[in-house]
Amino acid sequence: MLKAIFFTLLFTGCAKSIGPGIPNMHDFSGYPGAAFNSTNSPCIDGLMVNLGKSCATLVEFQGEGVITAVQCHQAKNKKSPWDKFTFYIVTDHHIGKPPQTIEFCADPVSVIYMRERL
Repeated sequence: MLKAIFFTLLFTGCAKSIGPGIPNMHDFSGYPGAAFNSTNSPCIDGLMVNLGKSCATLVEFQGEGVITAVQCHQAKNKKSPWDKFTFYIVTDHHIGKPPQTIEFCADPVSVIYMRERL
């Protein structure tokens, strides 16, 4: 009886956790991969490729719709600037720039602004 309980607990500890993913966090490490689907925005595609190649952690997205904030929490290389800024993707050219940001990239689909994180 004791052996059965021991082995049950042992195997339970080795079981893979099948819980929900972390919301707003995305793995871009393989972006763009074989299933690459362009956003029709060179700015957005370029930002996602650079974050995917440079980030050691998942990429965080905040907001949906016209303004989306995107950031990398830890870059693979300490000298990399990709984890030092928050990027704001604005998909409506009639909206002004977010406060305390500078323009990073603009195309017909979007404007990307960036702000240094404190």
